[in-house]
Amino acid sequence: MVIDNMSTVYTNTSDMSFSSSFPDGPTGEQQKDLAIFFDAFHGGPFGYLFVNEDALAVHFNDKVCELLCIDPLLFRNKSIYDFLLDEEHNRIRDLLESCTQSFAEPVRMVKVKCKKNRFRFVTIYMKRLASQLDSGGLYIMLFLKNDFNPLSASKEENEAFYRAIIETQEAEREFIGKSLHESIAQELYAIRINLQRYMMEHGHEQQIMPIKKMLNDTIFKVQNISNDLVPTVLRDMGFQKAIDDMVFRMTRSDVRFLLKLDKEINSEGKEIQFCAYRVIQELFNNCLKHTDARRISLKVGVTDDFIGITVEDNGQGFSRDMESALQLGTGLRNIRNRIALYAGTMDMVSSSKGSKMQIKLYK
Repeated sequence: MVIDNMSTVYTNTSDMSFSSSFPDGPTGEQQKDLAIFFDAFHGGPFGYLFVNEDALAVHFNDKVCELLCIDPLLFRNKSIYDFLLDEEHNRIRDLLESCTQSFAEPVRMVKVKCKKNRFRFVTIYMKRLASQLDSGGLYIMLFLKNDFNPLSASKEENEAFYRAIIETQEAEREFIGKSLHESIAQELYAIRINLQRYMMEHGHEQQIMPIKKMLNDTIFKVQNISNDLVPTVLRDMGFQKAIDDMVFRMTRSDVRFLLKLDKEINSEGKEIQFCAYRVIQELFNNCLKHTDARRISLKVGVTDDFIGITVEDNGQGFSRDMESALQLGTGLRNIRNRIALYAGTMDMVSSSKGSKMQIKLYK
């Protein structure tokens, strides 16, 4: 029996020949584990893939070929990385390095290459199979298809998918923001008080003042990060005050912000205001980090159908087109995920004289 014939149910691993990447086959406890997976999952619902320490395919079933969009005849000696988008490689590499003999927390929504410009999402579980000291490592990967494809899903499915992403991101931001404010910042305040007390009791003001200044600067940065993560000003004082606060915290001596906000946005729902706030935050960050801009202008307009956001800068422009930027930059992907909730659009014009980003959030 050869590895390329995948239609047989394996009830005895001794009948099984393995890829040349694992020439000696399973030993000891590995064989028991393999038999379980061959019997239980050969026909699905899991796709299973056994890989060695170099992530090369050792054996697999028909279901994993379907999920990874690959003909079984082409699977021999392939690496799992051959089937994933490049951005996923580090996630799976980390999982391989850290997994134990128990199934780890799954890696969800891993992007698998399919056809040109198309991909699908899978969830991956992994464990290391027991092995003798003189045997090579062997790993079992279980694949489940996520019931969503953003390129072919309905409007309702898209909304549910992107909402799940955004809610997860916001929960993580809130947790980190609160941790910074309630733990890190408070400890820094305590250090500052103790430092002040020591200086009053023992002197050494000349030596301590530079340290105190560094500490104050650090406290200010922590407060800014916390406010960026959890924009309480938006909730408590409204959209315009929140944008003013954001600009105040982002302003540098060499950067000028110009704002023109339609007051009607204050009458819009809190959820779409929050989306607009996060979009503007990401756009401003992109301008400051990637374009070397000295002037950034923001215009927010409100119509009966949509909220329009335009951000322009006089920087050096983006070196990539929109699609390339979406593949490489998390900032633009975050914007895309948010505007997808409102069937929104995103257009970018960029040159060496500056860039212009236009966003529409439909009500």
